[in-house]
Amino acid sequence: MQTIALPLTEFHHPATFQSRGVAVPFTTPLLAGARARTGPHKTPELVVPNPSGGRGVYIVQWSGVRALCNPTVHDTLLFRRLAALPLIDPERLRETALAVACEGYAGKETAAAVRRTIEADRAQRLRAHLLLLTALVNQVDPDGRTGPVSPERTPEFDRRASNLLHRIAPAFGCAATHLATGLDAMGDAFAPVGLTPRDRNARIPRLLDRLEDTRNSISGWLDATAADDIAGLGRTVIAGMDLALNTASALLATTRGTLADPAGLLKRWVASPAETIGRATRCDWLLDGWDGVRLLWQPASCDANRRAALLEMAQVLPVMPREVTEWTNRSIPEAAMDPAARVVSQNDAWRRGAAAFALIQRNEALRAMGA
Repeated sequence: MQTIALPLTEFHHPATFQSRGVAVPFTTPLLAGARARTGPHKTPELVVPNPSGGRGVYIVQWSGVRALCNPTVHDTLLFRRLAALPLIDPERLRETALAVACEGYAGKETAAAVRRTIEADRAQRLRAHLLLLTALVNQVDPDGRTGPVSPERTPEFDRRASNLLHRIAPAFGCAATHLATGLDAMGDAFAPVGLTPRDRNARIPRLLDRLEDTRNSISGWLDATAADDIAGLGRTVIAGMDLALNTASALLATTRGTLADPAGLLKRWVASPAETIGRATRCDWLLDGWDGVRLLWQPASCDANRRAALLEMAQVLPVMPREVTEWTNRSIPEAAMDPAARVVSQNDAWRRGAAAFALIQRNEALRAMGA
């Protein structure tokens, strides 16, 4: 294994989601599981897992990454774009990663898939704006309820909504245009969670469904072939997924619950925009990184490939920060928030040299699948 001349930071359990950082969809094999976060000087830094699989992480700037590996053009450009962000959070990083992939740096198939994703995101945001505005109109002006939501906004609806915002603006202590800005911002923030209780097409509930399918697939395979659970890695992965599924489902219900009072939600946004938007995006923080984990399982079509997938998945399981107990009002044992299994490799040749090219292609294919 190559010796890395960088200081290895002792493992510590992140207290907050901000300190954990946001998973970056790098295609370079040795950057698997890397996370980006805003550093102390407002510059981005990367938290890179120990390539050996042992304890400890590397906290580096991009120059340090080059001491670890030779990053792909995609990864280099992605980090440059991240460096230009005022703050790194799941939504900003996702939009940046989609933009880079859309330009073809992760392959043509990924670019095509990403373009479809961007268009679907746009449609979801437009629908979220309409649903939120409709809910507000129906709450404040119940005598003129709009009825079922039309897929398109009508001039009559826009007129009613505009009149309503002008009417309630004095009570909110701001201009109607400011309220409209708030509704747009909240529509964008709540679009991934879905604005109706049974919406499973929004990005967050869709990810929960896919993660549960992956969890059940792994569990079913292990039930049939228990001997394939190398050192209990499969059960460790399932336990991590169960924790993520349970906490995220509870948080999703809580987040959607705030939408029952759109006028109250708008008042909270006027008083504290950052806090209100922050609460809407908590599900994104909690589930960050899990899509990449589940994708590793998808192409595994035989027992040997599934065992290999579990080895990779175990190395990149997201650690659950202690902050999750504040967000969900649940008591979660600290041991449950830290993956109990570690995969220590004596040789990383499988991620270097010629072998790395095949993994880069695989990673690009996974990007296309997950877009």
